[in-house]
Amino acid sequence: MKIEALRLKKVYGNTRALEDVSFSFSSSEIVGLIGPNGAGKTTTMRLMATLDEPTAGDVLFDGISVVEAPERIRSLVGYVPDTLPTHRDMTVRDYLDFFARAYGIRVPRRRTVIETVEEFTGLTELREKFLDALSKGMKQRVSLARSLLHDPEVLIMDEPAAALDPRARIELRELLRTLSAQGKA
Repeated sequence: MKIEALRLKKVYGNTRALEDVSFSFSSSEIVGLIGPNGAGKTTTMRLMATLDEPTAGDVLFDGISVVEAPERIRSLVGYVPDTLPTHRDMTVRDYLDFFARAYGIRVPRRRTVIETVEEFTGLTELREKFLDALSKGMKQRVSLARSLLHDPEVLIMDEPAAALDPRARIELRELLRTLSAQGKA
């Protein structure tokens, strides 16, 4: 899948968050946005994930526009925000089940999908733990698992390693390589 940003611009009030940003890559590549705080990295990812609309420009996923077809894009994209899940009264399994329902994944497939992403992200042993009892790194894994439930073709992660210790960063890198080998960026 080809992903293209075309002259993206985003203005919040009097603040220009993005101005004339363009790039392209394929979904089999691992791509990072690097820049100082306030450079527009998160804004760019939010536009790509259809969580915000560009003031001008567009993002295309194999020619499908985030502006014209946001629902279609949401089925193609998994988004891991830089904020961690805070649903205190939910277990890992409850959280993933809630989002699997939101994605429209029906029983009996839902249980299989949840178990698959739990295993892939190393959460199987933690499925009955409450989210507020997890470390930041484990919450990051839960967020990743949530983003994979609907089997997206593209994965967008904002600050994916920020809360991770060195070992967890290595594990995340391996997970991303596995996803990339499956054709997901």
